[in-house]
Amino acid sequence: MDITKTATRTIRDGYALVRIGFKSLTEFEMYLRSDPPVNSHIFKQMMSINAPTDFSGEPLEKALDYCHGGYRKNFDRFMELKKMMDSVNTAYGHGRKTVSSVVGSRPNVPSYLAGAPKTMYRIEKVKEKKFIDIYFNLAYGGVTRDEQVINRGLLTLNLVSLMEENGIGVNLYVFEACHVENEVFLAEISIKKPGEPLNVGKCFYPLCGKEFVRRLMLRLKESMPFKQDWGISYGLLLDETKVRELLGIGGKKLLILSPDKMGIYGRDLYADADAFLDKLDLQDTISLPGYRKLGDKDK
Repeated sequence: MDITKTATRTIRDGYALVRIGFKSLTEFEMYLRSDPPVNSHIFKQMMSINAPTDFSGEPLEKALDYCHGGYRKNFDRFMELKKMMDSVNTAYGHGRKTVSSVVGSRPNVPSYLAGAPKTMYRIEKVKEKKFIDIYFNLAYGGVTRDEQVINRGLLTLNLVSLMEENGIGVNLYVFEACHVENEVFLAEISIKKPGEPLNVGKCFYPLCGKEFVRRLMLRLKESMPFKQDWGISYGLLLDETKVRELLGIGGKKLLILSPDKMGIYGRDLYADADAFLDKLDLQDTISLPGYRKLGDKDK
């Protein structure tokens, strides 16, 4: 995926696509700290600054500071869920190979007769080089509950952690795709690359912090060359088909949509996890610890 930090405007299938991308969370933060000019013709007031704290969280400057990895709200829930999921999920069926060794499970007779130092056979796992792209849609409706947002982020981070621990390299992107009439906004940020250790503190913020969506992403929109009236709603969610088309998301890529589209309602973490994995078609790959259905009092 071509990620740059310069907004482009193109006409595509009757849509005016305004697109911007960032190679890292740091690049995104530095862009906003440069105080990009506000499109004042469209945004008569800046909701990234003026939105109430009960809806959008802490002020814009504090929201920017959280990009350094200092966001720890509900972090203990992530660690609890990670421990539970790790306890019941093993490697994704890596093959095994036999190698010569000083110690092992059975003797290597030819090596012994030849006087070689490695006279035993040991079985080792073969780590296949597998990679997967995960696209996480930051956008969600205004009536979405905080618990839904948090549970979706927790489940995504634990999925990434589980894949990495089992030899699957993950490209993790967060994005927002929305529209006003025929004008589409698409912003992408790469927050994890294969081979790069999962920095939970860094990734936790965009996936779980409402300030990221309701302060930082709004400030980004306020600098875009829109022509439609984005100042009223700041955009409506783009449908899944159009999102997949714009991002080129096929069968070997995972798309994580808004909480309600993933079946996440924030009332029961296990029920949310079940719906989340079912939507991603991972139910046969990943197990859940002590899953219980809503209303099931006997388990």
